[in-house]
Amino acid sequence: MQHKTGHVASASIDKSGTLPPPGTRIGLIAGSGQLPLVFAQALFDRSTANHGKSREDYPLFVAAHEGEADPAIEQIATAVKWVKLGQFKKIIHFMLQNRVEWIVMAGGITKTNVWKIRPDSMALSIAISLKSLHDDQLLRAVAKKLEQHGFTLGSITDFVPDLLTPPGALTKKGPDQNQWKDIRFGWHAAKELGRLDIGQGVVVKKGVVVSVEAMEGTDAMLKRTGALISGSAKSWTQKDSAILIKTAKPQQDHRLDLPTIGPETIENVHKAGIRVVAIEANATMILEPETTVRLADKYNIILLGCTEQAIQKVEID
Repeated sequence: MQHKTGHVASASIDKSGTLPPPGTRIGLIAGSGQLPLVFAQALFDRSTANHGKSREDYPLFVAAHEGEADPAIEQIATAVKWVKLGQFKKIIHFMLQNRVEWIVMAGGITKTNVWKIRPDSMALSIAISLKSLHDDQLLRAVAKKLEQHGFTLGSITDFVPDLLTPPGALTKKGPDQNQWKDIRFGWHAAKELGRLDIGQGVVVKKGVVVSVEAMEGTDAMLKRTGALISGSAKSWTQKDSAILIKTAKPQQDHRLDLPTIGPETIENVHKAGIRVVAIEANATMILEPETTVRLADKYNIILLGCTEQAIQKVEID
């Protein structure tokens, strides 16, 4: 198999971690963004490290969503089945046909496409059983259905743990006391937003919630935030930093939809005039971590991995 993809992320599988035994057939349900490629590349690297260009360790079978997943996945996977959103029976059949044992879900789905979906009978039965189509409820229902068919559902971080955000300041600078006040305020706002299953991030400035993430996603939220926080050159708030906070939901299943940032996030943060990015340590992911941190330092943006315990311990005058 010829491998033609370019650089996707500086991530690798931790060989000392708890992984399924070599020879396990792995399934990937792929959406948009870099994560499916990151996962597939890491799995490919693990296999080829021992067996040249074979897939003896972890054969990878991908159900890729049309219009969402990157076609480059075909250059890394053992086999790919392209499916439309809502074709859940086709996904299950493909995985069973290829004797898949473990399944990972990675990548997003354009949320506005939920209005265009034509669900098959299995997807329809999942939707009807739910009180709402909020992300958390829907993903948990899909996970349950996969497990009912005998699959073990894993997290991408089981295989690529170095994507997880470590605690502490990741950039050269850390936050000052005023920024810590907004981080603490924004942390609780983001957690409440997550508890309601609305989104995973907020932007705050001087104790005010400027914008919240909903179905549009983080990058779209950031693009509409700049005008709200710029103010005039003489504004009394001009000297105060705006802060992006992203946290996992209180009820977060870490196998499903962990909050993620990457270089594109930092670019959008810079364009919006945000000076601090605080993300939950050990519960959010950073794509291309070295590039992301380097870019944050270039733009003089503080990047911080936070924990509930650390936020509560910070002494603020």
